[in-house]
Amino acid sequence: MLSSKTRHRVGAVVLATALSATVLAGCSTGGGADGGDENVLTIGTNGGNAMKGIIADFEAAHEGVTVKVQDSPENYQQVTATQLTGGTAPDVLQVYPGTGNNVSVKIAGDKGFLADMSAEEWASSIPDAARDLLSTSDGELVAVPMTFSSIGGIYNQGALDELGLAIPTTWSEVLQFCSDASAAGKVPFGLGLSDTWTTQLLPYALTATLVYADDPDFAQQQVDGAATFSDSGWQTALDKYLELDAAGCFNGSPNGTPYSEVQDGIRSGDTLATVSVAAETSAIASTGPDGLVLTYAAFPATDDESTTYLSATTGPSFAVNAKSNKVDLATEFLAFLASPETQIKYADLYGDTAALPGDLVQDSQVAELVTSFVTENKISTWPDQLWPSTTVQPTLFDGVQALFSGQDDVAGVLSKMDAAFVQ
Repeated sequence: MLSSKTRHRVGAVVLATALSATVLAGCSTGGGADGGDENVLTIGTNGGNAMKGIIADFEAAHEGVTVKVQDSPENYQQVTATQLTGGTAPDVLQVYPGTGNNVSVKIAGDKGFLADMSAEEWASSIPDAARDLLSTSDGELVAVPMTFSSIGGIYNQGALDELGLAIPTTWSEVLQFCSDASAAGKVPFGLGLSDTWTTQLLPYALTATLVYADDPDFAQQQVDGAATFSDSGWQTALDKYLELDAAGCFNGSPNGTPYSEVQDGIRSGDTLATVSVAAETSAIASTGPDGLVLTYAAFPATDDESTTYLSATTGPSFAVNAKSNKVDLATEFLAFLASPETQIKYADLYGDTAALPGDLVQDSQVAELVTSFVTENKISTWPDQLWPSTTVQPTLFDGVQALFSGQDDVAGVLSKMDAAFVQ
C-alpha cells in the first residue's frame, strides 16, 4: 500500500518538478527475455502513437539499434502478467503506477519483474510523491512517468459554438447542457460502456470532488476499517451517474455502444462531448476532420464551481523487464524517456501533460488546464491506484454495466466493491 502521506495529492509535486486501456502483444518476438537480436529493443505499449513517434530519436542516437513497438488493444493485464511470469515480456513495458492490477508497479515490482532504477541519474528528478507510486514496497524506483494524466470532459468546441452552448461548470449546468443538446438533436455526452474500461471514467471524475477532495486519506481509512464505499460520497457519485442517464445525457443503450462510436460521434459533431482521459483529445482529433477543435475541461459534481477537483495522477509509465537480456540498453532507453525534450514530444503526441518537462514549457490547452488545477492544489489521484486488491476495479466495471442494465442498484454495487476491497 502507499503511505497516506504521499499517495493522494501526487500531481502538484510532480508537475511542479516536471503526473485508455493498453496491451502488450501476446509474445515477445524481438529482444525480450526470450532472447532475439541483441540490437533489437522491444517496447510494450498501451496503445496510441506516442511511443512510435519518439523511437526514431533514440535509434538516431544509437547506431545499429532498432526499437520495435509491440502494441495490442485487448486484455493488457492478463497478457502482460502471463508474459512476465513466462519470461517472454518485452524489454521495456508500460506499467500502471501504484496498485490495483497485476501490471501495476507495486504488484509486478514486488514480484521482482521490474528492474531497479533507483541509481539512475534521472531518478533524482522524481519527487517523493510520485516516487512512491512508481516504487516497489521496498522503495525501489522501477518506472519513469511520461505524462500527468487526468479525467474530464472533452467537448467538440465547434459544435457547441454552432448551437450557442457553453461548457458546463456546475452540476445544474450539466443537466441544462443535456437538455439543450437533446433539444437540438445531439447526444450530449457519449457513453460506450461495451468497452469496460470506460465504465470507471465518470465515477472517478465525480469522486475527485465528492470523496477525495475533502478526504484524501479515504483509501487508508478503508484499509483501517474506518470507511466503506457504501457509506461515502461514492453513493452520491453513482446516484449522479444514473441521474445523468435519466436526464437523457447519454446515447441510447450505453452497454451496447463501443467507445469507437463515441469517438466518431464527437468527430462528426453528432455527439457534443464525452468524459474521458485527457489523452483522448489527441486520439479523437487525429482522425477527425480538418478544423476540429476539442476543448478539455474538469467535470463538475456540485453547484459550487470552486469545489470542483480534477481527477489526475501519474499517467503512462515505463519500466525495464528485469528478465530481459538487454537490461543495459533498456535502461538507456528509460533515460531517454526521462529527458525533458522526449517528455514534451511524447506528451504532445499522447495529448496529455508532460510529467517531467524540466525547465521546458509545454504549449497545449490540456496542459494549461491541468496546470491551473495543480497550481490551486485541486487534484486527487485515481482511486484504483490506492486499492490494495486487484478485484475492486473489475467489480466497479461490472457494477456500472449492471446499473445500466437494471440488474443491480447502487447499494448492491457498492456492497460488492466493499467486499472486493477487503479480499
